[in-house]
Amino acid sequence: MRKAVRTLILLLLIAAVAFPILYLFSSSFFSLADIRENSARILPSSLSLDNFRKVFAKRYFPVYLKNSVITSLAAAAGRFVIVAMAAFAFSHFRFRGKRAMAIVLLSTLFIPSDALLYQNFSTISRMGLIDTYPGIILPSLFSASQMLLLSGAFHSLDKAYYDAAELDGASDLTYFIHVLLPLTQSVALTIFLQTFINSFNSYLWPLLVTNRPRMRTIQVGISMLGFAEEGEIGAQMASALTVTVPFLIILALSRKRIEKALINSNLYL
Repeated sequence: MRKAVRTLILLLLIAAVAFPILYLFSSSFFSLADIRENSARILPSSLSLDNFRKVFAKRYFPVYLKNSVITSLAAAAGRFVIVAMAAFAFSHFRFRGKRAMAIVLLSTLFIPSDALLYQNFSTISRMGLIDTYPGIILPSLFSASQMLLLSGAFHSLDKAYYDAAELDGASDLTYFIHVLLPLTQSVALTIFLQTFINSFNSYLWPLLVTNRPRMRTIQVGISMLGFAEEGEIGAQMASALTVTVPFLIILALSRKRIEKALINSNLYL
């Protein structure tokens, strides 16, 4: 009986998570007649790609998509390099002020990101980086929580690996690239994907630092395609689905590595 109740609860939770995604997929094929019906509809009356044609017919949609991919990849790569190097330093070296620096970095976890918006915008503006890729990317190049997670992963490895590499004449950079990162690849991949997805889904910051349509990212751009104002709900859903599907594929392919990283994170910390 208890097992049946647990199974039922699990199925209800799966349905609650899966339904919005399935409805997004279904409504992407809705025609105007389907949307204007008095009764609620879950499935489209017929399958048609008209909504997707309308999305890709918009002049700036491919540009929005390109901007998001470029800035998200650059932010993920840049943050990973910075966070990984910082984690390596904190987990393997002793230096003056290490404890104080760690406390300062970790204290940033208690600062709400929205509290930094004005200062970040002011800084980017003074640097002349409004309407540029660096202006979108720079504020997201460090994460104290990710540094803590990766530092714990590095620190959990047996120091014999480092000593053996040192005896073989390997430099710190060689050890870092060829030994340390491969042994913690699950955590490294999780951090990279997390940063990429967060950057791709960012709305407020790209909205603040971009004025020209050609510099807008996809999350900002979708709201400016005009489908909501035109009553084209199906096309609006199709644009959202176009952005969502690649992430679902990436998460499905990386599921096992992400699960491993999340399970091991308890051991690291």
